[in-house]
Amino acid sequence: MATVMVVDDVAANRDIVRMLLGFRGHDVIEAHDGADALRLAHTHHPDVVVSDVLMPGIDGLELVHRLRADPDREAAQAPVIFYTANYLEPETRPIAEACGVSQVVLRSQDPDALLDAIDTALAGGPVDVGVTADADFAQAHLHAVNAKLIEKVRALHDTERRFEAMAVASPVGIGIIDRDGHADYVNARLAEITQVPVDRLVGRGWLDCLGAADREPALNLLRGTGEDTELRFTHRITRLDGTARSLRIHLRQTRDDDDGLTGAVLMIDDVSDVTMAEQRLHEETRRRQDEARHRDAERLDSLRRMAGGTAHDFNNILGAILGYTNLAIETINDGREDGTVPAEAAESLLGDLAQVIKGGERAKTLTQQLLAFGRKEVNKPVELDLNTLLRDRAGSLAAAAGPRTELVLDLAADLPKVKADPDQLSQVLHNAVRNSADAMPDGGTVTISTSAPGDRVATTIRDSGTGMPPDVLARVFEPFFSTKSTTGTVGLGLSTAHGIVSQAGGQLTLESEVGRGTTVTVTLPAVAGSAPPAPPPPRPQPSGTGRGGGETLLLVDDEDAVLQVTARMLSGAGYRVLTASGAAEALALLERNGGEVAALVTDVVMPGMDGRQLARIAAGRRPDLCVVFVSGFAESLFDEHGNNLEPGSTILAKPFDREKLVSTVRTALCARQRA
Repeated sequence: MATVMVVDDVAANRDIVRMLLGFRGHDVIEAHDGADALRLAHTHHPDVVVSDVLMPGIDGLELVHRLRADPDREAAQAPVIFYTANYLEPETRPIAEACGVSQVVLRSQDPDALLDAIDTALAGGPVDVGVTADADFAQAHLHAVNAKLIEKVRALHDTERRFEAMAVASPVGIGIIDRDGHADYVNARLAEITQVPVDRLVGRGWLDCLGAADREPALNLLRGTGEDTELRFTHRITRLDGTARSLRIHLRQTRDDDDGLTGAVLMIDDVSDVTMAEQRLHEETRRRQDEARHRDAERLDSLRRMAGGTAHDFNNILGAILGYTNLAIETINDGREDGTVPAEAAESLLGDLAQVIKGGERAKTLTQQLLAFGRKEVNKPVELDLNTLLRDRAGSLAAAAGPRTELVLDLAADLPKVKADPDQLSQVLHNAVRNSADAMPDGGTVTISTSAPGDRVATTIRDSGTGMPPDVLARVFEPFFSTKSTTGTVGLGLSTAHGIVSQAGGQLTLESEVGRGTTVTVTLPAVAGSAPPAPPPPRPQPSGTGRGGGETLLLVDDEDAVLQVTARMLSGAGYRVLTASGAAEALALLERNGGEVAALVTDVVMPGMDGRQLARIAAGRRPDLCVVFVSGFAESLFDEHGNNLEPGSTILAKPFDREKLVSTVRTALCARQRA
């Protein structure tokens, strides 16, 4: 293989030729200009010289002339091939022939043309040419260079005109920046965008288009001190006319043929219209989302009203059913003892009635869930520490999670207190943990964490389960909606939890994605500056066996079946009971019976005058009168924050059994007597 010297002032060009010749097995010597080539020719005596024509200092033509005049015959006779993109063969032929140039190959030709030319030159061996006269060479050289110079100047002028036309017509501002951060050129569009004259933008004036924090990174890019080759910024300026404009700025490094950093090109686009359109789109999207949330809230609220009203009415019916069933059981038991009811018949009847009671208890649970969803359940909110509640209920929560699920508590320190019903809140937590365990049939981890964002307290239940698709996530709070293929009162868990949290003044949110688990967040208002709740006063214990002492009670309920069965329960407990189906009748009975009435036991939700109004009038006439409110509807006794509208009063939730009714009335009477 031969030794080939490649002469070119552009390193990238030399690299290409070196790789091309390397595939043929040639040894390659690189020279970066004509002077370097003359020196290397004496040292290495190359078999072939491949040279560019247009180079600074000693160009290709001068290089060949000096080689041919060199006293070192080995260097002088080396075949020379011009490999050029600037000269065409007709332009170089006269002087090339005079200097003994073997061939002229254009860079635009196929690479094989250069390889073929080298093979031809090697086959021809050393060139035997005489030295041309200096005068003839100088004239031919000057002619060739002058012609090429004129051509390049014209091309440069054409390029400048095209660039100027492009810069003038450009919709973006353009600046040419040097390595020192000075703008050599800015177009008129940049001045138009910024409303700053061109003469103030050149130099360092263009830096005013950048934000204060962006200027140093931009200058570092120009100096080449960082790894970035381009930067993008956004900045908002206020122009001289007072208008604010949003700018999108792109600064990109520029380099010379040897990959040396020369500066950067600056491009600035006025994107104010785009920004305003994006802002309008964002506002419109947010408005639609708000409307969608409002529609969802209205739909959920209508479902709540329907569920609460239905459960309230059903509670009255259920109360009568359970009440009369319990009375029937008592009658059968009495008949079995005195022999009026045969033992065998009594056992059969009691078994049947036990099934009625069992079904009634299940229905009672269902109504409580519906009332909770409708935010109408009678609750007892107190100030509590969520961390303490979670630690106390950790065992039952772990049991709800199941044996294959690990329960992890991550509790924040110094957590403010919240006001909620602890039993109902525990129900929410148990429901969330059970759902998480169901979503991880192969086991996993459920993490319960607490935090205090702002003036609220958050409890987060996070699992690594299967997650939910968007269509399921959108309906999770609807009552009776479920993806579980089980039976019974399914589909009320999350709807009940949502109602409980909402009734406590908080929010329940779900985030879920298929394959990435579910996060349930319960957020409740923090009680500002709350002190630990005082222990409740000891409840007065009813005397005797829970039977009344013959006191007279005024019982009021607009539901006749409930009124009659409640009266029988109280009468059976030893009380004298006066019954009224409304407030007006109750006040008339109170007027006639004077000081005989020891307690008013009244339903709250009644047509006309409700139970609270009745109690106020009755208490005005009889300040020492004991009042027991009976209701399954929290809305009538608690405000939206869970505060009791009748502080100090006794509240009995529907439906109730005989024992609960009698003990509640007995306790209220004892408390009144002690007071």
